Amino acid sequence: MKKVVSFGFELVNLNGNGANAYFPVTNNMVLDHYNIDAALMLVSATTGGFAEVLCQGRVCRGGPPTFYGAPDYLPLTASGDFGRVSYHNPQNLDLIGNDVLNQDKFYSVILKSVVPPDGTASATHRQVFGCPALTLNAGDYLAFHMDHAGVSVDCEMQVVLGYTLL
Repeated sequence: MKKVVSFGFELVNLNGNGANAYFPVTNNMVLDHYNIDAALMLVSATTGGFAEVLCQGRVCRGGPPTFYGAPDYLPLTASGDFGRVSYHNPQNLDLIGNDVLNQDKFYSVILKSVVPPDGTASATHRQVFGCPALTLNAGDYLAFHMDHAGVSVDCEMQVVLGYTLL
């Protein structure tokens, strides 16, 4: 039988920091689909610039996530099914990238917005619908992350998950 659950969380006054939400999977299931809406909004600003928020969702196999670094990123689990990522950069551009493919990260969006110098309103959002068909076992955890750089903003994530019990 197919079922649907939802939750949401908002981070107020993100300013070079972040937070996570996570919960256990209590039954074996397949995560059939997700619908995630994430939005950032300028609350107040004294200068212009940019604002960005990284929003992610992942499976933590066999237990709760162990966070690393600042601002408490979700764990990175390298996939054993692929080799390392290679980059070709003949123009010697500043390239920031990860050479490892991460297993079980099913959602990753970056929200970016320009904040005008007078600090007037600035906002952006993304809605993502995915059908990952991920098998989840009792004892796994689903974890969601938001972190920030730039001008201080508020960010909210609304998550709808569709699943089938096994």
